Order: sequence, then structure tokens, then C-alpha cells
Amino acid sequence: MDNEQTLPEGAGWDQLSRRLELLRLEGLGFSQAEIVRELSQKFGCSKRQVYSDFETREVWQPILQNSSTREQTMSKAINRYEQIYRQASIKFLTTSQDTAKLKALNVMLKTNGLLLETAVLPAVLDRLKALEQKVARGVFVP
Repeated sequence: MDNEQTLPEGAGWDQLSRRLELLRLEGLGFSQAEIVRELSQKFGCSKRQVYSDFETREVWQPILQNSSTREQTMSKAINRYEQIYRQASIKFLTTSQDTAKLKALNVMLKTNGLLLETAVLPAVLDRLKALEQKVARGVFVP
């Protein structure tokens, strides 16, 4: 298979690798400044290039993640939350410091809440759409 067919137009392997790494680090919970610093050093590019990746992500991220449906996007978000939860639980189980354990528990609690919201949100949105359609037709019974 020709390499150019698998890459977004105008993207080289370094750029593709940098953007994939950006998504990975972001999924792990690193701040934008930390990601920019890390990627500019790792890939030997300017910080401005990495900031540009953040600014243009609405164009390249769906292409890289092949997120063509809402279900695929939701699955990826759930996978990220599960990864964050796993890392926090490992930290909780392996650390002996009480403050680190509390922080890990806090992350686990927040992640569970976000995971629940992510799993329930599509059903809520579908229900709201159905109610909007009933209201538009004049058939609304609470």
C-alpha cells in the first residue's frame, strides 16, 4: 500500500506521530503546556507547531481517529476514562503516602462520574430529540 494513501494530505510521518502522541498524552491527563514542552523536545519541532496542532485538531483528529459515528466517538471516550481509572487505581494500590492515596481516590471518583455521564448521555440526547419532535407536532404529554 502506498504511504501517501494512508496519511492525511500534507502530513508527514513526524507530524502524524506527533499528533498521535499529543492525543495519547492528553488522554493521560497532561496539561497543554506539558504536552507542548514534551513533544517539541521529542520531535525536534517548535512549540508553535505543537500549539498549531491543538488549534487545528478539529480538522485532523477525526481523520486520525476514524470517528465517523457518535458510537465510535463515545467508545473512544469511554476507553480513555477507563485508562485514567486504571492508572489512578494502580497509584492507589502502590503508594504508601496518604495524600497520594486520597488524590488517586478523587481521580477514581471523578472518572466514574464522567464515565457514567458518557454512557448515559446518548440515551438522554435521544430522549430529548424524541420530545422535541412531539412538541413540534403538537403532541406533548408530560
